Amino acid sequence: MALVPVAEDAKTKSFYKYYEQGIASPTPEQMAMVDASKGTVEECLEIEDRNKLLEAGTYPEKLGFYPTKDGGLLIAGNIPMPDVTADMLYWWWAWHGLEPIRYAIWDPEDHFGLEINEEGRRLALDPSVPMEEKTWGATHYVKESTGGPATDIEIAFKNPGEMGFDMSKVGKTCDFLICANALMGPMKVPVVMTEVAKKVDGIMTFQARFWVGYHIIDGKGQCLAPVTKLIPEAECEAIAKGLLCHNIKEFTNLNKILPKVYAEEKSNW
Repeated sequence: MALVPVAEDAKTKSFYKYYEQGIASPTPEQMAMVDASKGTVEECLEIEDRNKLLEAGTYPEKLGFYPTKDGGLLIAGNIPMPDVTADMLYWWWAWHGLEPIRYAIWDPEDHFGLEINEEGRRLALDPSVPMEEKTWGATHYVKESTGGPATDIEIAFKNPGEMGFDMSKVGKTCDFLICANALMGPMKVPVVMTEVAKKVDGIMTFQARFWVGYHIIDGKGQCLAPVTKLIPEAECEAIAKGLLCHNIKEFTNLNKILPKVYAEEKSNW
């Protein structure tokens, strides 16, 4: 695939080399997992049970997509990231939002653009704000492809405690946690995005969970758009598989580049 277009001054950045090297697509073995990834409502982790994500283990156990009891859709990615740490991940979420080329090196084939709100920029650049809190109030306006044409996504990151997560688990059974209410595509489909990293069988594993059709409002998950009832089944499956493939692709690449980027750029805001 072709690389996304970037601004001319991106070539002057010390980390431009990570854009130039491109990215590997999911392997045939990973694609086979995606093709067999459809789950059932009985296997689904419902949004009211989201704190299970912070416990030891993986919920749901397998990578896949699941209809929810309310007519929403859960998309669950489990990506091994053995070379990263929670410190690296918290730094990355604060650092990469500050300019589009930083987003592009994460996935040079699919991450077309990013803008950040002023509060997000202020938090990222304020050394008094703890690294794990730098996204609390940031909104990223991204353009990316998740298997089809590039689309606009608005990601409003929140304090996980205010989103109903048990913060006492973070740093214990769970190493890393961020969450957001997002709006995806021209129809502004609501999505709750939750991303967790923790050791599973001794290997750091990134567990992304997207509850499509939902937002968390006043600490309660609410199904605002029952997508599995509004969208044909084949279209839902295509969206889910596209997002799963994108998830595998971008987080496998992040595992590859982040230790180097962190070592080289962690003091360069």
